[in-house]
Amino acid sequence: MKIIKKIGDLKIVDKERPIALIPTMGNLHAGHLSLVKQSKNLKLTSLVTIFVNPLQFGPDEDFETYPRTIAQDEENLEKENCDFLFLPDKTELLKGIKNLKAPFSNFLCGKSRPGHFDGVITIVNRFLELLNPEFCFFGQKDFQQQLIIHDHLKKNNFSTKLIVGQTIRDSNGLALSSRNNYLSEREKKNASLIYTYLKEIVDQLMQELAKDSLNISTNVLITCEKYKNKFEEEGFKIDYLEILNAKNLKKLKKGDTEILVAVAAYYKGVRLIDNLICDLSSS
Repeated sequence: MKIIKKIGDLKIVDKERPIALIPTMGNLHAGHLSLVKQSKNLKLTSLVTIFVNPLQFGPDEDFETYPRTIAQDEENLEKENCDFLFLPDKTELLKGIKNLKAPFSNFLCGKSRPGHFDGVITIVNRFLELLNPEFCFFGQKDFQQQLIIHDHLKKNNFSTKLIVGQTIRDSNGLALSSRNNYLSEREKKNASLIYTYLKEIVDQLMQELAKDSLNISTNVLITCEKYKNKFEEEGFKIDYLEILNAKNLKKLKKGDTEILVAVAAYYKGVRLIDNLICDLSSS
C-alpha cells in the first residue's frame, strides 16, 4: 500500500485506474474494510482517504475527541491489500475550498446537526475534483449521506458511479460505528435494541399497510409513537424516529413502495444512527 500525503503526489494514482474512492474519518472498523473488500472484488484500485473533517462537526460535537488510530488503520488496510491511502494535510486540503450546500439537509440528521452535511459534501466534492474516480463507495448506515452524494454526482455531471455497501453489524446487530468505542461491551449489547426495534417496525409496517394502505400516515404516526416510547423505556433518548420515502425523504403517501425506517438515538450519551429499507413492491 502506498501512502500519499501531498495533493501533488496524487498523480501517481492515474496510472492505476479504475479507481474506487473510499472516504473515511479513520478509526476503521469492519464496515469501512468491507468497502475495501468490495472494491477489490470488483478489480478496482482502492484508494482510502482518512481525514477527520472539521467542517462536518458542530461547535458542541466531538471533533477534538473523535477516535484517531492511524497506525492501526494502516495495518488493517494493509491486511485488506488496499492500494492507496491518502492522508491529506488539513491546511493544504482546505486551502481555497468551495463551501457547498447539501440537498436533503432539512431532514433527519440535518435537522439536529445543521451544517453537518454541508461539511460532508464540501470535502467529498474536493476529493472528487482531485481524483475524478470512476467509483466512490459509501455505506448504507449513513443513508442520508449517500443520498446526498448520489444527488451531487448527478447534478454536477460527475462520471463517478456511487456504490453503496450494506450496513455491517456486530454479533448482536448493532451497526458498526467509530462512536461505538465510547460504549462498554454491555452497553453495546443493550444498544443493539436499535436493530431489534427497527426490524419489528418494518414487519409491523408491512403488515399494517398490506391491510390498510389508505391510512398510511396514521399507521406511520402510531408506529413511530409506539416505538419512541419503547426506546425511551430502555434508556434511549430519541433524536428522531421516522418512516419516509427512501428516494426523497418525504412523508409517505399512498403508492410509495420504497420505504426508509431511520432512527438516531442517544444511548449513554453516545449518538447512534441506523436504518432499514423495506420494499413494499416485493411483498
